[in-house]
Amino acid sequence: MIRRVIILIGTIILLLYNATTSFAHSTSVGYSTLNVKGNEILYELFLEEVDLYQFDVNKDFIFENEEMASQKEQIEAYIRESLRIDTDRGPLKMELLSTAVSDKNSAKGVVFQLRFTADEEIDQFNLHYNFLFDDIAPGHTSMLLVNSGEFSHQGILAEDSRDIHLDLPRSNVGFLLWNYFVLGIHHILTGYDHLLFLLSLVLIVSRFNEALKIVTAFTIAHSITLFLVASDRIHVISYWVEASIALSICYVAVENLFVQKAKWRWILTALFGLIHGMGFAGALAETGLPKRNLVGTLLSFNLGVETGQLMVLCLLLPLLIWLRRFPWYRKMMISTSCLIFILAFYWLIQRLL
Repeated sequence: MIRRVIILIGTIILLLYNATTSFAHSTSVGYSTLNVKGNEILYELFLEEVDLYQFDVNKDFIFENEEMASQKEQIEAYIRESLRIDTDRGPLKMELLSTAVSDKNSAKGVVFQLRFTADEEIDQFNLHYNFLFDDIAPGHTSMLLVNSGEFSHQGILAEDSRDIHLDLPRSNVGFLLWNYFVLGIHHILTGYDHLLFLLSLVLIVSRFNEALKIVTAFTIAHSITLFLVASDRIHVISYWVEASIALSICYVAVENLFVQKAKWRWILTALFGLIHGMGFAGALAETGLPKRNLVGTLLSFNLGVETGQLMVLCLLLPLLIWLRRFPWYRKMMISTSCLIFILAFYWLIQRLL
């Protein structure tokens, strides 16, 4: 008995350690918003504060505007080493306009306002983005949005896609919608809290039709709030939304300890789906939404989210339903729910602080 307790405690500690390190480093997320006009590119770059520790002068883990402003030359040199924009005539001249401590999607960080200048009007360029990949955070990604008049391009900068070439203007509606569809898939596959919520929901499922009801209810619910929040029809505080998402995972994990049938779970899923939809909208808003074809981009993003969910569930459900044949499945489900609760509760406390 003592040995089992020790093993369980060790597992919990390891889980929390991995959660802390992975969220702080390997899954760090930045944002790159480029507005192209004439011979200039105004670049808004957001990096999380955990990835800028070298500029934390007093090592108190708290960034202040004065602290960043006092290191403008060092910061500009750091950005020059990791970021470059070229045209066929050579690299563009870069200037750091300002730095400001800010929050994006409940993540604390710094926004850098940059200006890249060419000798003539920009009709194509190559973006070279090489922040953090080789040392601090190999899993770092930056959500990319490029605007140039009616042109809009959405993409993801990552370790295996550090260089992007764009011709301006060349985008069409189909190209724009496809980019948001891919972004939706990426968001759900890297949204560990949403995936953990889905896992908690289907742990007690015994038939595919039960899972279908749950997924359908979740889809309809989060689609409603995704559209309402992203189109500014309702306004929410992302701080509380992210905390509520963690709380929803805690609740379902606890309910799994007492409920053995999923007959009415779709109702609970619909209620919590409204909250998760607000979270989806918040993440999407941080990447930037094009002014034109807003409904189409929201539908494409949502379709990408659903596609990502189905990909995960098609792999997960057959395994869970097969495992239910064994008499020890109930114990395994309870143990898994306990671990899910601990991790979600850790996220809840982390998001409230």
